[in-house]
Amino acid sequence: MNNMEIKPTNWIGTIKEDEKKELEWSEPQRVPDGSHTGVITSVSYRTEPYEYTDIFVKLDNYDIEIKYGVPTKLSPQTRLGKLMLEFGEKCELGKKINPQEILVGKKVQFMTIVKGNKDGLEYAEIVEDSLKPLNTNTH
Repeated sequence: MNNMEIKPTNWIGTIKEDEKKELEWSEPQRVPDGSHTGVITSVSYRTEPYEYTDIFVKLDNYDIEIKYGVPTKLSPQTRLGKLMLEFGEKCELGKKINPQEILVGKKVQFMTIVKGNKDGLEYAEIVEDSLKPLNTNTH
């Protein structure tokens, strides 16, 4: 066996020294129920347990990002289809679209509600069908 140096790795390769940092414990941020604004930061897809499109929204006034998941089915009657129509896409049968190109960077408004999980922890969730483009027109 040769004298090769073994370095710790993660899924993307070798850990760099500048990736090591100290973290500070802090109180959890609470997002109250109600109306909020933010910006869509990314769109990703998952297949377990079902095919879902996850839209990540960075809230204004909070250092928090919330995931809004919708089934990955595109038609005028589905949640994803209605969302694409809200953001200006036109329904053209057979046409392919890229939700990431349409949504990322867009300012949005939405409602949140605080829910609890089976462990008793609370989290903010975007209310279904409340994610809309932020209307910046002021009359």
